[in-house]
Amino acid sequence: MFQGTIPGPMRSIVRETASLWPSGPVYVPCCGNFTIERSLAGMGFGLHSSDVSIYTSAVGRWLTRQPVGIQLREESADELGWLADSLDDGVGTVATLMLGTRFLASVGREGLWHERVVRSYREQWKAKHAETVERLSGSDVELASYEVEDVRSWLQKVPGDAPVCSFPPFYGGGYEKLYEPLEAHFTWDAPQYEPLSDDDVVSVLGAITDRPYWLTASNHSVPELQPYLRGVIKATPRAAPFYVYASEARTRIVAPRQPIDPVKIPRLREGEELVGPLSLSLLKPGQFNALRSRYLNPKIAPGAANLAVAVRDGGGRLLGVFAMAPSTFTPDEAYVLSDFAVAPTDYPRLSKLIVMAAMSAETQLLCQRAFSRRIRRVATTAFSNNPVSMKYRGLLRLNKRSPSNEDGWRFQLQYQGPMGQHTLAEALQMWVKRWGAPTTKTGV
Repeated sequence: MFQGTIPGPMRSIVRETASLWPSGPVYVPCCGNFTIERSLAGMGFGLHSSDVSIYTSAVGRWLTRQPVGIQLREESADELGWLADSLDDGVGTVATLMLGTRFLASVGREGLWHERVVRSYREQWKAKHAETVERLSGSDVELASYEVEDVRSWLQKVPGDAPVCSFPPFYGGGYEKLYEPLEAHFTWDAPQYEPLSDDDVVSVLGAITDRPYWLTASNHSVPELQPYLRGVIKATPRAAPFYVYASEARTRIVAPRQPIDPVKIPRLREGEELVGPLSLSLLKPGQFNALRSRYLNPKIAPGAANLAVAVRDGGGRLLGVFAMAPSTFTPDEAYVLSDFAVAPTDYPRLSKLIVMAAMSAETQLLCQRAFSRRIRRVATTAFSNNPVSMKYRGLLRLNKRSPSNEDGWRFQLQYQGPMGQHTLAEALQMWVKRWGAPTTKTGV
């Protein structure tokens, strides 16, 4: 119900650690999305929370039966007047803001995708709003108090022997950026505060940890708290790790686990000739995971695929694999999450054939069936230490080159191209002519 970025295992660790604390009040500064409060619900603690964001304050005030105090801005009335009847200064307003975090960023922006998002929410608003109100009304979270106050001043009022549990923002601008669309369209009695400086972070950490019972966590390592490191959480392969620090707690390590299923398809090997015709076979998630772990560059973080496909030659041997997902921003586009060829073989450019198979008319039909939409284009992202990817060169158009956001690579390359302009048979014929020459090995 509440939106948040704290991994699920973190809630279990919070609850386990708090079970060692004495009963009574627990103080939660920078409460954000109430992850801690939800974790401690039903344990008998009196929960006292504070924050400064519009979203958190709306929820916190409602949970403590205060007027929410949030209204639609006059300048937004023309575009969002249809929200006015949902703002009741209580649970209706909270539900409006929760739903608003999902579509308000698209209001007033050009582009078919943004227009469709806003239109969809407007047409379904009554049903979505009523459903959210119902879910909120069933919440088991109870707060003893909530205050709209900066963490620096609020912590000064917390008793020195009371447990404190908090995930404070150790970097600036996070929540401000996240809730910027809400601030743009709603007005409220926002507090005045300054972003945390490096010295402020040290001071806040000192106020949290200078007591018998405390727990905090961050998505990056905090050297000052290294002696109190109690756990590291990495819920998914692509997720940033969370570091858990506490006065007392059991040590925990949470790592991602992916299911692996055996793949009994024979594979093209060295000394074997590739023969037509090509064919496609759907893979189960566990089979895709097994092949990806075997052949994909280990420096590339894996992702979940909506559609995983094996490419086979006329002898039924596996040549490679590609995985697809519907594009987030372009309705008629399929995104290639990963593509790779088996190895070793006698064909150094075999990976190009896998890309061509992913662009074929047969794959286009598979995508349209799987995604329930018309697919006309394909796109992908390549990480490379070179300014171009030789695998995609000549097949897809390089749209953007930027510095890599992944460790170990210099460039992040965005490629795009048409889909369905050749069949598998035509792809094999073109590949054999241009890139399909096998390596020549000289015997001794």
